[in-house]
Amino acid sequence: MQYHKPLSLFFICLFISCTGVDLIDDYVPPVLRITTPYSEITLGDSYSFEASYFNNIGEFIPNSQFEWESSNSEILTIDSNGNATPLRVGTVQIIVRTTSSEGSVLQDEINITIQSNVVLVTPEEPMEEPSEEELISGSNTQTPTITITNAITQITAETNYQLELAFQDAMGNPADVPNSNWTSSNESLLQVDETGTLQAIAAGTVTLTVSVQVSNTLISAQSVINIIAPAVEMVTSFSGEVVSKSSYTLEGSFTLSSGNDGLVLSLDENYKASTALPGLYIYLSNNANTTAGAYGIGAVTVFNGAHSYNLPNSIELMDYKYILYWCKPFNVKVGEAKIYD
Repeated sequence: MQYHKPLSLFFICLFISCTGVDLIDDYVPPVLRITTPYSEITLGDSYSFEASYFNNIGEFIPNSQFEWESSNSEILTIDSNGNATPLRVGTVQIIVRTTSSEGSVLQDEINITIQSNVVLVTPEEPMEEPSEEELISGSNTQTPTITITNAITQITAETNYQLELAFQDAMGNPADVPNSNWTSSNESLLQVDETGTLQAIAAGTVTLTVSVQVSNTLISAQSVINIIAPAVEMVTSFSGEVVSKSSYTLEGSFTLSSGNDGLVLSLDENYKASTALPGLYIYLSNNANTTAGAYGIGAVTVFNGAHSYNLPNSIELMDYKYILYWCKPFNVKVGEAKIYD
């Protein structure tokens, strides 16, 4: 047995040097957070917001019950399932609440800017009113006209918009709009129903026509509309600093960003990690005090300079709050980075 004492002593010393602490408390305050990172949306469509509840050890609790609220229901409404409908341009706060397993009410909120989904046609100068002599002589007779009163030159794809009409009879007087017929020159880009409701499908340019039959005369109005790509703005990355929580060197800047094939975790040129650590691993977690329930990215093989990790498509940008560096053989925390507040 004496032959094994030096080896046992080595591992004991290594364990002590790796830890630097006696106990790890894995308690964290329960947290609720909105995980749909919208920052800007457009009128003319609806949006689904999601939230996640994590208990007092950072575990995600599925099927939690949430209460959603809009700070201004005249700008945006949101139902009990997180489905939001913007009603007008402005800034609004979306709020979500739930009750934790400990009985406390948790809340999270985000600010959303709502942009218009259309560009209106600049109004034309009003026509001159007929003179008294013209009215007496009856020379003010004219061809009936139909006008799109809220015509647009641009609309965002994947949104809708309601057009309105005005009709003037042969005497130039406002009158009820006769039965109208709406057509789009390219229904794969923009569709319109019998009420003048537009549904923008994809980017491109379309000529919209509305016509009415008055006696034997067909009267029409046209509008050329440009459809642009959707203008929803979302948070696509978070950046921060890796800091050591032990006596070992661990530092550097990171960025977690959305890529074409999933998330990418990038460490910058200023990244440094001690090569003296046995079994250094990197994780994503919602609890900075433990790797229980964490996603294991893998063993650290780069200890200096820029490098990156490609994450699977199943992980969303706001699924985890912390990056953890962990001494796996002894289950001890070495360092961390907060992904977002």
